[in-house]
Amino acid sequence: MFTLVFQLFFEILSILAPAAILACIGVVWAKKGIDFPIPFVTTLVINVGMPALLFHTLATSTVELSALGTMVLATLAVHSVFTVVSVLILRAASKDWRLCIAHVCGNTGNLGLPVCFFAYGEAGLAYAMAFFSVQCLLLFSVGEAVLSGNTSLKPALKSPILHAVWLGTAVRYFDIPMPEFAMDTASLVGQLVIPIMLITLGVSLSNMSAQSLPATLRWSFVRTGIALAVGFGIATLFGLEGVARGVLIIETAAPVAVFNFLMAIRHNRDSVEVSGLILVTHLSAIFYLPILLGVLLS
Repeated sequence: MFTLVFQLFFEILSILAPAAILACIGVVWAKKGIDFPIPFVTTLVINVGMPALLFHTLATSTVELSALGTMVLATLAVHSVFTVVSVLILRAASKDWRLCIAHVCGNTGNLGLPVCFFAYGEAGLAYAMAFFSVQCLLLFSVGEAVLSGNTSLKPALKSPILHAVWLGTAVRYFDIPMPEFAMDTASLVGQLVIPIMLITLGVSLSNMSAQSLPATLRWSFVRTGIALAVGFGIATLFGLEGVARGVLIIETAAPVAVFNFLMAIRHNRDSVEVSGLILVTHLSAIFYLPILLGVLLS
């Protein structure tokens, strides 16, 4: 098991290393005092880049219909329970309960998909894509409404991201033929999202004070603990076994997604706190994910 954990450690480290380098570029950029138009970058990513990335990812995925069903229901249960628990804890701590979205939505795409593929192969990737797809639909509909403070879902339903999700899903599941140039364009535009988001995250981290670090560490620990408890609990409740069980737990325990940072900026939430959660949970994931995978695969 030690050899497996050691191998997983370096695999996850290799996945996270490019992200860390890009975030460092953002930190250096900000420290140099060079202007970085965060509102413009956020608008570009949310309205152009992210829709293209999600559409291309979902439209070209290899998810089999058999990977859905119970996994979809379990994923909905994970997000429901995780949200309720996070809201109760944040309210008890007199914090902005709407930041529950950042706590619940993990990096199930950039990190979760390759980790699940590494651990379980094509079957793991299929289940992980199912989880990722459901999370995207929830984040850009209900999540958008919660963060905006608007109980109406109309603004969220107008989001280019939400439409990209259902269009990409429809293209994949109904095998709708798409022009090659359209898919190539979506792929090219989508490639700008991750680097820009990570550099923007670095710019935000440059504003993080050392005094806030203890609180950030504490909340990151709490968030990860809740995620693991919810993941194992829901997997047991639904009777999941093998690959499905492992993927559900891994995806639930994935560190806080980078996109939560841009969502926080867009809706005037505490983006510095969110960026701190993203940083600490990703750094800690280098250590806890290999151990988690070792337990699941043993």
